[in-house]
Amino acid sequence: MINSLLKKFIDKYFFSEEAVYFSIMILSLFLVVLFFGGILLPVFISLVIAFLLNGFIEYLEKYLKSRWLSVLIGLLIFFGFYFSLFFILPSIGTQINMFIQGLPKIILDFQVFLKGISSSYLSEEEISNVFATIADQIRNLLSMALTSIAGSISIAFNAVLYAILIPLMVFFFIKDKEKLSPIVDFVLPKERNLINKIFSEMNDQLFNYVTGKLIEMLIVWAVSFTFFSFLQLPYAVLLSMLVGLSVIIPIFGALLVTIPVLLVGLSEWGITQNFYWLFIGYLVIQGLDGNVLSPILFSATNNLHPVVIIVSVLFFGGIWGFWGLFFAIPLATFIKAIISSWPTNDQLTDL
Repeated sequence: MINSLLKKFIDKYFFSEEAVYFSIMILSLFLVVLFFGGILLPVFISLVIAFLLNGFIEYLEKYLKSRWLSVLIGLLIFFGFYFSLFFILPSIGTQINMFIQGLPKIILDFQVFLKGISSSYLSEEEISNVFATIADQIRNLLSMALTSIAGSISIAFNAVLYAILIPLMVFFFIKDKEKLSPIVDFVLPKERNLINKIFSEMNDQLFNYVTGKLIEMLIVWAVSFTFFSFLQLPYAVLLSMLVGLSVIIPIFGALLVTIPVLLVGLSEWGITQNFYWLFIGYLVIQGLDGNVLSPILFSATNNLHPVVIIVSVLFFGGIWGFWGLFFAIPLATFIKAIISSWPTNDQLTDL
C-alpha cells in the first residue's frame, strides 16, 4: 500500500530527470541557507534587492528600449534611497534611545492604570510585586542588550561591512547580469524546459509578493506616521516604522506592535479622548490594511494559511532568531511558489 502510494507520488511529481535535478538543487539550496544563512546573509539580502531592482529595470526597458539607460535609472533610484537611510536612521536611533529611557515611566503609568481597574481583584501589594518583577526583568534584558551591543566590536564591524557589501553586490549583480549568467548555465542542465517553466511562474509569484509587501509597508508606515504625528504621539517615527514593518509578519506582527503603541498612548494621555482616538484610529489602520489594502495587493494565490504562518514563524524564528522571524513569511512564500508552480506528469504535454 505504502509502496504503491510512494510510486504514484514519484511518477506524478518526479517524472523526468529535470524534475529530480531541480528538487536536488532546491534541497541543496535549503541546506546552504539552513547551515550558512548567518554567514551568507548579506549575499541573500543583495540577491533579493537585485531581484526586485531587475524587475523594475526590465519594466523600464520595455518603454525606454535601452538596457544601459534603464540600469542607470534603476541604480540611481536604489542608491538615492540607500543613502537617504543614513539621514533617517539617526532620527530612529534617537527615538529608540529616548524610548528606552522613558520605558520605566511607561511601565509605572501602566501599573497605576491597572491598580485603578483591578483593585477589586488584586491587592495593591500583589500588583506592585508583579510589576516590580516585570520591570526588573525588562531593565536586566535592556542592560544586557545595550552592554552587548556597546561592547561588541563584531556587531559594529558587521554593520559597517553590510553597509558596504550590500550596495556593492547589488551594483555588480545588476551591472554584470549577463556576465554572471554563465555561472547559472554551468549549474543547470542544458535541457531545462521544465526548470524554466517553474522559474518563470515562481519568479512572477515572488516578484508580486515582495513588491506588494514593500508597497503595503510604505503605505501603512506613511498613514501611521501621519496619524501619530497629528495626535502628537511620542516616538511617532519609531512606532510608525514598527507598524509598517509589522506587515511582514502577518497576525503576530500586528499583535506585537499594538502593545507599545497603546502603552505609549496610555502613558502620555491616560484614559482620555486622545487615547480613544489613538485606539480607534489604530484599529481602523489595521482593519483597512487587512481587509482592503492586502486583498488589493495580493491575489488568493499569494496568501498563506494562518497555520502555515504560525509554523513558519516558529520554525525559522527558532533557527535564526530575529532574522528568522523577519524572513519567515518571505521564505514560506518562496516554498509555496515552488510547490504551486511545480508541474505534474499530467501537464507534461504543455511544456
